[in-house]
Amino acid sequence: MATSYRAIAERAASAQIPELSFTSIRSGELTACLDRVGAGQTVLLCGPAGIGKTVALVDWVTRSRRTRAAALGWLTVTEQVAAGALLPAIARALGRPADLVADGALCTPVDQAADLVAALTDAEPTVLVLDDAHLITDPLQLAGLEHLLTHLPATVTALIAARFDPPLRWHALDLDGRLTRLGAPDLALSPERIARLFAQHGCRLDDAELAVVHTLTRGWAALVRIAAIYLAAHTDDRDTAFTALARPSHAVADFLVAELMAALPARTLDFLLVTAIPERFCLPLAEELAGEHAARIVDELLRANFPIHTVADGGELWHTYHPLLRAYLLAEAAHSRADRLPALHRRVAAWFGAAAQPGRALDHVLAEPGTPHLGTFLRDWGMRLVLDGGGHRLLAAVEHLPELADDTYVRLLRAAVAVEAGEIAAAEVYLETAHVGAEQTSRLVPPGWTAALDHAVSAGVAVLVGDSASTRWPLPAATGQPDLDCYAALQCGYAEVARTEADGGVATLRHALVHAEEAGLGRTAVRARTALAVAAGYAGRVGEQRALADAALDCADRYGLTGAAEAVFAGVIGAHAAHQQGMATTRPLGALPGDAEFEIATPAPVRQAAIIAGIVAFDTAPDRAVAATALGRQLHRLIDESPVLPGTDALVPDVLWPLLRVQAKTDAQQLVEHAARALGETPEILVAMAGLALATQRPAAALGVLEPMLAGPPRWHSGHAVTAWLLVAVAADRLDRPRKVDDAFAHALAVAGGDQLIRPFLDVPGAVELLDRLGGSFGRYDTFADRVRAHRGPATDAPPLTDTELAVLRQLPSGMTAVTIAAGMGVSVNTVKTHLRGIYQKLGVNSRADAIVRARGLGVI
Repeated sequence: MATSYRAIAERAASAQIPELSFTSIRSGELTACLDRVGAGQTVLLCGPAGIGKTVALVDWVTRSRRTRAAALGWLTVTEQVAAGALLPAIARALGRPADLVADGALCTPVDQAADLVAALTDAEPTVLVLDDAHLITDPLQLAGLEHLLTHLPATVTALIAARFDPPLRWHALDLDGRLTRLGAPDLALSPERIARLFAQHGCRLDDAELAVVHTLTRGWAALVRIAAIYLAAHTDDRDTAFTALARPSHAVADFLVAELMAALPARTLDFLLVTAIPERFCLPLAEELAGEHAARIVDELLRANFPIHTVADGGELWHTYHPLLRAYLLAEAAHSRADRLPALHRRVAAWFGAAAQPGRALDHVLAEPGTPHLGTFLRDWGMRLVLDGGGHRLLAAVEHLPELADDTYVRLLRAAVAVEAGEIAAAEVYLETAHVGAEQTSRLVPPGWTAALDHAVSAGVAVLVGDSASTRWPLPAATGQPDLDCYAALQCGYAEVARTEADGGVATLRHALVHAEEAGLGRTAVRARTALAVAAGYAGRVGEQRALADAALDCADRYGLTGAAEAVFAGVIGAHAAHQQGMATTRPLGALPGDAEFEIATPAPVRQAAIIAGIVAFDTAPDRAVAATALGRQLHRLIDESPVLPGTDALVPDVLWPLLRVQAKTDAQQLVEHAARALGETPEILVAMAGLALATQRPAAALGVLEPMLAGPPRWHSGHAVTAWLLVAVAADRLDRPRKVDDAFAHALAVAGGDQLIRPFLDVPGAVELLDRLGGSFGRYDTFADRVRAHRGPATDAPPLTDTELAVLRQLPSGMTAVTIAAGMGVSVNTVKTHLRGIYQKLGVNSRADAIVRARGLGVI
């Protein structure tokens, strides 16, 4: 009997399975999910019309019938079946006679379901597919279906497809672990499947076109196929065809109307038309636009699986319509409610303004014909958009409105936008034009606003060109406009820090940070924290510098700014602090804006940060000779172009060490001499001079440079103070002055211990080796001395080759013989051979080829 039932079920299923007019594009993930569903389980596939529910089931069932020994029953629900013959129809689909389930006035669908469950209890493995189950609305039929699924025999698997959840107690199956839900995201076509579907229609998409189609359709299968058919028919002008698709096309509109819109009540349709005006809406905004029934309508749409995407943001649920659906709704609103649109845009703009989201409000201010409220918006929100990175878009809208574009305040806003973008020339031009006719006050804002913004922009320009140290930048009088006061605090505070007026600058920057955090201005908060880290670095508080830079990076992550220019700067500052503490940065350094050589138009802080990033990355550079040379070249240019930029002199000893590590002594000497001429003999330059003297075997000269300076009060960065004491110790050791060695090392450890400054010990040649010789004789500094020793890695620096040995070594790759090298140098062959033996010994190799490989690895050649 079971065999005959199976045969009947197979014939019934074959007759009922829909025939596809196209080849389905199988989803491996969806197929695997269905394969994992066991007997006695129920799968509920829900999604709007055309999302691919039926296609997925046909594809899986067709494949499954070839691989699984299971009977199949397929029932596509119709209104007639849903009204009163559901259980008999299911019985027939499963190959059972319709009279298997009892019928009569006293027999309910639940009784019929119980009979069917009993008949299936001992059946062979069976798959039941129930398509279009959303048509089942009769309470009695729903009760019968619920009984069937709740008591489903262990041999039967049920696959239910519907546009929305039939009103059953699905939670019971879910809690029992017998329900698998698949929704629109699971059914949506991936970019790869979209490309394959287009290929079926003879239409190949490049990556950009594929991204456009995926964004427009979000993988909604019916819309993807409509788009493929449309584009295949308009191959002569693909750009126009893609533009038309976004409108949307008549075919898309017809599908949306027929499958989604036609059955909606008038109130719901009106709700859709008004809430499509903003790109996204939350419940309070929907209530503002559509009235008190908004919550109920949103709930109904979500329950009906209407194509709405919902995300949480700022403690609120935000809803967006499918892009093509919204395009249709906007077109319909423009056609049927054109007279209401200006007022709707005004209300949306006002709502977003009240919610402190001016970027979203701007779209609707500009959408109102004639933009009558743009001037007011500029006054209220112009500075906020500048701080949040949206200034370019705002000022582009003003470009063709002379009564606004020529206003002094707007000109200053243009300069502020240029400062934020690091565009020095543009900022200077806009600032100058704002000063033309300066006696004319702005028509938009009070005079105090223009004065404060002018001062802040001037401070920003001074920082960009590296000239902020030439004057003081006090915080201007408060204007009462919080965003403007925040901007002034940010720019003036950074300018004060950049002229090493740390105390006043830090207090001002903290003012900017407080407002930025309160107002949710992520970019400003990250920049303020980074500027505070810079201030700590100037003051020699390396531990604080690193903590503040890490806080800036965490802030960037919190505001979604990871990888942005603000985060890159914070990363460089934090990496520099970690480098000084002998630690590797935990985050990769991003790319700084500008080209590799940093033209003069590149802001001075960017060029300075690029050198710092190169110093941090030097140890892992693939070609250290090239890296060291590039650092020297970049610092030469920075010295020439921004000689008063704070911190430039501190980079000289930091770049000196990489040059010396690759034996580029001539380059090192040229850098130190250039810096001394241009910047003067600052403490940092003197440290570099002493380091060069020690590297060129002049320890007495190193002591002569440093001892007078170290005898006075400390007036420099703690890291360079440690370096100075270490140079004294190494020089004294070479001059056989052990007491001075002990004293200098004690000073170095005392200064370095507070901020755990380990890098100076690794940079100064011979410092760690001398530390090893002195052993545990430093008392309370012994623990820190052990930490320094622990950071010493394998030898990666070039050994101390003489100038003649370097000259011989650098000729080895040419292939010249010892005789040829000797002739070129004007010495005997034996002299060259002696130098070669010394080279091999110092490099730890036994042949010319090994010496070349080793020297290249060390960056010497």
